[in-house]
Amino acid sequence: MMGTLWQDVRYGFRMLRKKPGFTVVAVLALALGIGANTAIFSVIYTVLLSPLPYPNANRLVWIWETNPTSGIKQEPASLPNFNDWKTQSQSFEGMAAFAQAALTLTSEREPERIRAAIVSANFLTVLNKEPVLGRNFIAEENEPGKNRVVILSHSLWQRRFGASAGIINQAITLNGNPYTVVGVLPPDFKIPGTEQPMATELFVPLAFNFQQAGRRADYLGVVARLKPGVGTAQAQAELNTIAARLEQQYPASNAGWGVRLLSLHERMVGDVRAALWLLMGVVAFLLLIACANVANLLLARSAARQQEIAIRRALGADRQRLIRQFLTESVLLSLLGGVLGSLVAMWGVEVLAALTPGNIPRLDEVRLNWTVLVFTFAVSALTGVVFGLFPALHATNPNLTETLKEGGRSSTGGRSGNRLRNSLVVSEIAIALVLLVGAGLMVKSFVRLQEVDPGFHPERILTADLALPRAKYKEDAQITAFYDQFLGRVASQPGVEAVAAISALPLGGGGDVVSFEVEGRPAPPPNQVVDAEYRIITPNYFATMGIPLVRGEGFTPRHTSDVAGVMIINETMARRYFPGEEPIGKRINLGDPQRDPWRTIIGIARDVRHEGLDTAPYPQMYAPLAQFPRSAMTLVARVQGDPLALVPNMRGELRAIDRDQPLTNLRTMEQVLAQSIARQRFNMTLIAIFSVVGLVLASVGIYGVISYSVTQRTHEIGIRMALGAQRRDVLKLVLGQGILLALIGVGIGLFAALALTRVMSSLLFGVSATDPLTFGAVALLLATVALLACFIPARRAMRVDPMVALRYE
Repeated sequence: MMGTLWQDVRYGFRMLRKKPGFTVVAVLALALGIGANTAIFSVIYTVLLSPLPYPNANRLVWIWETNPTSGIKQEPASLPNFNDWKTQSQSFEGMAAFAQAALTLTSEREPERIRAAIVSANFLTVLNKEPVLGRNFIAEENEPGKNRVVILSHSLWQRRFGASAGIINQAITLNGNPYTVVGVLPPDFKIPGTEQPMATELFVPLAFNFQQAGRRADYLGVVARLKPGVGTAQAQAELNTIAARLEQQYPASNAGWGVRLLSLHERMVGDVRAALWLLMGVVAFLLLIACANVANLLLARSAARQQEIAIRRALGADRQRLIRQFLTESVLLSLLGGVLGSLVAMWGVEVLAALTPGNIPRLDEVRLNWTVLVFTFAVSALTGVVFGLFPALHATNPNLTETLKEGGRSSTGGRSGNRLRNSLVVSEIAIALVLLVGAGLMVKSFVRLQEVDPGFHPERILTADLALPRAKYKEDAQITAFYDQFLGRVASQPGVEAVAAISALPLGGGGDVVSFEVEGRPAPPPNQVVDAEYRIITPNYFATMGIPLVRGEGFTPRHTSDVAGVMIINETMARRYFPGEEPIGKRINLGDPQRDPWRTIIGIARDVRHEGLDTAPYPQMYAPLAQFPRSAMTLVARVQGDPLALVPNMRGELRAIDRDQPLTNLRTMEQVLAQSIARQRFNMTLIAIFSVVGLVLASVGIYGVISYSVTQRTHEIGIRMALGAQRRDVLKLVLGQGILLALIGVGIGLFAALALTRVMSSLLFGVSATDPLTFGAVALLLATVALLACFIPARRAMRVDPMVALRYE
């Protein structure tokens, strides 16, 4: 058996070498399909199928707060609620919390703004991770005043401290305060729970102060490790009981609020799962088109070998033996395509990494490992069988009498062969139409997204983050004086039209949410949330960003801490909380009406998309920096010309005031806008690329079939022309065959697309998954391309010389 198989392999290689053109075309088509599948599968395997890089990661869960009554599906936790979950539950081996932060590292080198995580002391213990140098945090370092210790990431340890082991127990300065380095983390550690794991470089303990923490101050991510044998359903039931108890105990803050638990893996990949599986479906369709093309090539090739096969059958060759020989050749083709496809996949993963907007977690871990290579081998072998089986069955069942006759080649292929080739082309067109409809919907969705008005004018605006350490700027007046001075210096620079600051830029989220009361109205019931986001701004912010005031007035330098508090709200807040009323002049309170000041609404600003272009505006309040001092702000400067040209002057002015403060995250507002839709652009780009490749392969397929048909019918065409047929009659004959195949494929593809595009509804914006204009445009495009693909062989058929054609055989 092995000897026979080896004989088949050697014979197959000889046959492939005899037709290098056929071999190259087939291998390239297969390499494209197999390589695309391998690249996408390598991402899916790492992101969706591989366990997280923590010991016993299947027991790690993420915990949210939720309020179904208010439509809040998931919300970070507050410190008091986290503490109650931790102390009252029995289902968890450990529960930890963390919050994102940014700290300024100062030393003899340039000051640097470092991405940090403020974590409970048991955070690394819950994740079963230990420092490679030094020690972990201890429980007492959760207490205020005892948390001036820090653990460094491996990258920061190498980059800033030269990988020196002597850094342990040494002091570094963060935000103007001394911190003692107690440990260094392993190089592969990433903080969990974010779409793209943060480049977190510092970890400091979370100081628990339950007396000052509010139960609706929701800012903590919570990760927990289940005890062995405890399932998520059991833990969820226990947390539900605790949430109900807290609702009874604290009705003012916890009424209507529950707890949602899900696996940490699901938390990290939930937002990208649908897009990745959609891409896997797209490349699988692409491989099917490639297989259909190669199957057509094999059918045409087998037709040319009919006499050889007939002679072998007449001499007693077993049909199963011949089928095995054909399948061996097709599997050899697919394996060659798989080898080349692996190289395509390596390049493809690099392209994916370059194109990704940073929203695919663990993409830096993607490798062509053994599992992926086994997948590639399996796909290659299966592909060889799939596209080789039908040609093999057809080729090994010739009509011996007709084929062995002199001139028997006129009947090669036969009606069954033609039907099979036509069926493959129809399938290619149908699959290509499904891909093109998906791409068309994604393109239209992206165009609709780009047409959304963000509420401001992003042109020629530079943005930069700045955070003042409270250790140095202890008084609120110092903070406001600093920003007044710095903004004034920047405004005096040549080419600067306007400059201001805001606590959180539009399109990036990050706004604080606060509950409030309206003067003269009864307090809302405990289960009803009356809240809004608020942002701190300087007086010239709206003018700098090009955000118009709908009514009322804006902030001015006279709105200081010495005058009555003021607020500006957006249109959505005015409509939701003041329907049929004039909000201007109303007073609201953001805390305890008996203790906190009332603030007067003095203006209504146009709605701005703060969370993203695809997210409707939320009720929004703006407060002046002088009345709400905030140490961390983002500067926005509108300039003449290139915004980035202002960077050196802006840094120079900052050094003149305080050389220890760094400017970070310098971007133009147009870059911020582009980043906010990067995920949609990524999905659209990949699907469009694969769909165009599918269209090209389908066009090549229909061209090949019609061209082969013209070649086989040369004798018939010569007879027709000898009997008086005109060239236009031949043109209609050939084009009619191709258009009929295209129309059948388009019809089948439309029905398939109606069913399949519904799965991508969650990825679309402003367009239905069954959008008739997209379906119609794609059908017309595909029919046109098919017509053009048929036109070249049709022109060749028109030029047939009847005398030559009659001698064709």
